[in-house]
Amino acid sequence: MSFITATIGATQDREGFLASWNNVTKPKAIEMGSMDTSVVQFVMGGEMAGLMGVSMEWESVDAAMEGSEGIMSDPGVREALGSTGTSVVRRSIMEILAEDGVREGKYLSCTYVAGGISAEAQEVGWRHAQSGANGFMTCGLVAGGMAGWAGAVFAWTDSVDAMNASRASMMADPQMQQIMAKNGTSPVGRVIMRVL
Repeated sequence: MSFITATIGATQDREGFLASWNNVTKPKAIEMGSMDTSVVQFVMGGEMAGLMGVSMEWESVDAAMEGSEGIMSDPGVREALGSTGTSVVRRSIMEILAEDGVREGKYLSCTYVAGGISAEAQEVGWRHAQSGANGFMTCGLVAGGMAGWAGAVFAWTDSVDAMNASRASMMADPQMQQIMAKNGTSPVGRVIMRVL
């Protein structure tokens, strides 16, 4: 599977940030080999509310390392970050373990998970999630600093209420409960973002 870098940043100029993303940073990421990119803003996320999130998909950790360096050292990107008052707060890299559906929707939910992370629960999860989500992805953390989570489950949706209903159904499924108990898996946090 491939890998996703998740960079969280603060900006003083959201519109300027988005313009520079589309005109400068995204083209540079593609040039450096990123296979997919997206931008979100944290809406419901505790102290992360208001921060921007940038994800980039890479074929390997080495590609992500080289790509991140190439992007952050690019004069155009550095100028864009400076002119919009944007700074990186943190960056993590995750391995995509399983994915269903499409990465499309008005909102993106991320549930941080502790314990054993595997693709085992994906089939059961998607069976429920698809009634309220367009896409569903399970990722394992590769590197993210000191963290109380070992992986993350992402869901793209056009209705958070519909997604929450499917999430409740998923968590009540005896098969899901059995998988979580076997792996010592438990949700430890959640954020909801707006896809930009």
